[in-house]
Amino acid sequence: MDGGAPHRRAAGGHADVSLGVDAVRHVVGRMDRALPFTTATCDGSSATVWFADVVAHVRTGSDPLRPWRDALGGQMSQRHGVPVRPHVPAAFVLQWWCEVAATPIAYAAALGPWVLAPSPAGLGFELAHGLNPHRVVVEPGRVSLTAEPDPARRLELGHTAYLGLVSEVVAAYAPEVKMSSRQRWGVVSDLWDTTVRLAHGAAGEDVGSEPTRVSCCFIYALPGMRECAGCPRSGRGTSRH
Repeated sequence: MDGGAPHRRAAGGHADVSLGVDAVRHVVGRMDRALPFTTATCDGSSATVWFADVVAHVRTGSDPLRPWRDALGGQMSQRHGVPVRPHVPAAFVLQWWCEVAATPIAYAAALGPWVLAPSPAGLGFELAHGLNPHRVVVEPGRVSLTAEPDPARRLELGHTAYLGLVSEVVAAYAPEVKMSSRQRWGVVSDLWDTTVRLAHGAAGEDVGSEPTRVSCCFIYALPGMRECAGCPRSGRGTSRH
């Protein structure tokens, strides 16, 4: 097995027995070393926002990510010296929510034969001063970690786990912002594809140029900013296959 962590295989070569907390810590350590700008850790703090808490608030009909959007919008307005329309911070926060969920799953699948499936209580994040997530927290006792030798199957299982983490919040997200279904669920698809691509790049694979996204981050709406390379408005990215 890649990385030296032990695993147990069921009949037929697929390990359907969850590995222990030491193996989870090993995998999280591997992904932490591979991530360029984000810390992956098994150590939460009082600043950790747990997915389970966000989902619980959504189920009561509240909007738990609204303060994050509002704070980011205020920060953007102050930085750029102009009022920023709410759809801009809403797009950023939705992307970050999905990215946090995708990161440990995608990097585990790319860096080794692992399917990492956190429960909402086993995944959290902490925000930097710029209000972007800079720490991804994985609670070893609240995740499933199995070994799967087939890379395509790893991604299939990982994608299912990812959707299970993000979809409920995405469906109820930002009711005050006009957001099409294409934009909303395009973010979900784009962030999975982008994170998988970055994870494979971190594993030393050739991932080619950035593909054109379905969704838009609206960064071009900020003074002095331009569309990103994969922006659907620009058409500069490569086509998806």
